[in-house]
Amino acid sequence: RYSQGSIIKEMEARNLGTRATRAEILQTLYDRGYISGKSIQVTKLGEAVTQALKEYCPRILSEELTRKFEEEMELVYNGKKKWEEVVEEAKKTLKEILEEFKLNEKKIGKKLLEALMTKREEERKLGSCPNCKTGELRILRSRLSGKFFVGCSNYPNCKTGYPLPAGAMIQPTGKICEKCGTPIVQVLRKGKRPFRMCLDPKCETKKDWNKKAKK
Repeated sequence: RYSQGSIIKEMEARNLGTRATRAEILQTLYDRGYISGKSIQVTKLGEAVTQALKEYCPRILSEELTRKFEEEMELVYNGKKKWEEVVEEAKKTLKEILEEFKLNEKKIGKKLLEALMTKREEERKLGSCPNCKTGELRILRSRLSGKFFVGCSNYPNCKTGYPLPAGAMIQPTGKICEKCGTPIVQVLRKGKRPFRMCLDPKCETKKDWNKKAKK
């Protein structure tokens, strides 16, 4: 697997992107949910996007095409080629690619919608219920308050439930708290540093949190 540093070196070796844009390209892939983790993994959504484009519009994924335009831009920068020539060639190529995409946009859209629905369903699953042992804890939304919370798939036979931080994105980590046995999740809030916590608000790992809240 690649780390962020090694993937940027690989992009450089393949002449993909520029020194100024490689880190930005990588961040875009994270932001769109196509890759995840410090040790980079392609997500199911990323795999689905790649597969759909490979099947219906392969030129849009062409390393050779990207490399070619990067090299031609370098020639323009060094005064060895006129920028008008590069722009006209790019327009022609992009028009051909867009026409190909347009012909298959419904098929591509269907594939991507299926992948997005699968991604959302996977993100709702947090782990096994520590109480009934057979149910699965999932992120749910209250019809009355509109707030998100965690409930067991065996409801109403199992009424296990936990609150979630308001205004945050919750991601499963696949890890279990050693103290209370509930799944550990990652909490993401805009403009704030991500942090991890278990689901049980009464867990002893949160003793310090309660002290800070009282202060």
